[in-house]
Amino acid sequence: MTVEKEQRHIQSIEVGFRLIGVLEAARAKLPLKTIAERAGMPASKAHLYMVSFLRLGLVAQDPASMRYGLGPYAVQLGLAGLRQLDVVDLARGPMEELQQSVGLSVHLSIWGNMGPTIVAKSDGELDVPMIIKVGHVLPLLTSATGRVFLALLPAALLAPILHRVPTSSAAARAVIEEAKREMGRNGVTTSDSRVHEGFAAISAPIFDHSGALAASMTLIGQRSHVPLDGRGSAVEKLKAACDLVTRAMGREAAASDASLEDPSPRRTLARSTRA
Repeated sequence: MTVEKEQRHIQSIEVGFRLIGVLEAARAKLPLKTIAERAGMPASKAHLYMVSFLRLGLVAQDPASMRYGLGPYAVQLGLAGLRQLDVVDLARGPMEELQQSVGLSVHLSIWGNMGPTIVAKSDGELDVPMIIKVGHVLPLLTSATGRVFLALLPAALLAPILHRVPTSSAAARAVIEEAKREMGRNGVTTSDSRVHEGFAAISAPIFDHSGALAASMTLIGQRSHVPLDGRGSAVEKLKAACDLVTRAMGREAAASDASLEDPSPRRTLARSTRA
């Protein structure tokens, strides 16, 4: 049996960032003694690290209380990290696990200039061939995926796409209200044989760090295998997968904790694509 050689590393950096981890987890500024205790090191040693972190801007110290908190450079690093997050990359692992767990096909969609656009997929075993292609634009009003965007996107973003749909504005408004009610009840939207005859789908939202709708993840399969009541194990696993990606995107609150019945106007897209 071979033992993988440990990569070389600088231990002092790892030790020092235990202090940063303490500050990141704290809800308020902390005195040096408390920070050192939580990091498991002597206060004298912690102080040396804190001096360096202060110089770099990773840490800031309140001149009145002498307590420490994260500094401006730490904020810049956090924002830079959020800018570099890619919902597609973050979703691939959870999508694969979800597909293997429930046995249905899974696809991920974001809002493109033509509407809900599939950007990643994990195919399940379907008794009847049905091709799900990356880059395919899904119907806004009739697909489970489209109904997630109808329920949660601001009207201003929906309007250009709805203008192209061959239906009356009254009919479109009725579908939007129905999608909002469904999302409010179960945190998911469904579609029964509206896109492909004999197949059904159920879709849930993924949010970014600000609470903006970033994508939707959708389960699709033969209608007898899809829980169209919006309940059951498969639905809970779908929502758990979306919640996992939401947290990876930097959102502390679970997607299901967000107010779905009255979507916030700031839920604009974190990313768009050309369809």
